[in-house]
Amino acid sequence: MASVVLNAYRVEEMQFKNVLETGIQIKLENKYSFNVKYDKENKCVGVFSVEVYDKNNPDKFYAKTRIAAFYTFTEGMNKDTIHREAFKEMFPYAKSLITTITANGGVPPIVLPGVDIDSQSIYRFDLGNKK
Repeated sequence: MASVVLNAYRVEEMQFKNVLETGIQIKLENKYSFNVKYDKENKCVGVFSVEVYDKNNPDKFYAKTRIAAFYTFTEGMNKDTIHREAFKEMFPYAKSLITTITANGGVPPIVLPGVDIDSQSIYRFDLGNKK
């Protein structure tokens, strides 16, 4: 059975800003980005970015993180499958990080909704070496 294995990850960036007045209601929006770069030895690096912000005051309330994840995968796997499986492996860590950032920031913890990556379109750009 083909598989994608998350070997390690590192948080490259974390940001949190909360300068809203006390008691104000906010309407949250989420943005996700996940890009994968492939190596020749059945390895790849996925970069997962998450932004959560107030729709009406995005400059006054937000939590952002960017995480680099390091994977190995079974030789011969389709890149779309690798992308989807790598996303599924990394999403719980990104979700947990946003919850932790907000909970430790003194606001009710934000729990990101799940993402059905299998129903999403994946845009792939193969950037080969040009000589």
